[in-house]
Amino acid sequence: MITCKDCGAQQPDGTLFCDECGCYLVEMGTRTTVILPFSDFAYRTPPPPIADFKPASLDEAITITFIIPSSRRRLELKLTDQIRVGRADEPLNDLLELNLAADDGAEMGVSRTHAVIQPASEGLVIIDLQSTNGTLLNNSPLSPKIPYPIKNGDELRFGDLLVHILF
Repeated sequence: MITCKDCGAQQPDGTLFCDECGCYLVEMGTRTTVILPFSDFAYRTPPPPIADFKPASLDEAITITFIIPSSRRRLELKLTDQIRVGRADEPLNDLLELNLAADDGAEMGVSRTHAVIQPASEGLVIIDLQSTNGTLLNNSPLSPKIPYPIKNGDELRFGDLLVHILF
């Protein structure tokens, strides 16, 4: 708790202004930043690659939400077989399920065929397809052509383009 120097009122840690008198409280205590539930990736160890990878088929489609903060775009895609990630011009649009061209993909280093997300016996996996600028999972670089497990709330970075994945 922080005690206001003007009126003596007790305020919770991290409070900027006193609820009683309006006094600015920052110099009186240390401000702490709350770790948001979806951002604990920074404290996770990178997942090990899946050694015995076996692609799986789904009985029913899974809805995956992709949130792209830089463009404020939110996409919901159905996963049945795989979701191919990259950037494509209009003639090639039908080749990619997640086309990041509209999100400044070229400027952010997204390859035309960057990665693939698919179901496996262990859950969902991401595989970098030998992209030019690489793929990061929760700030850990992925080796090309190797499947890595992904979880709800993970952060993916295709080149420099940040994408949150929810399912």
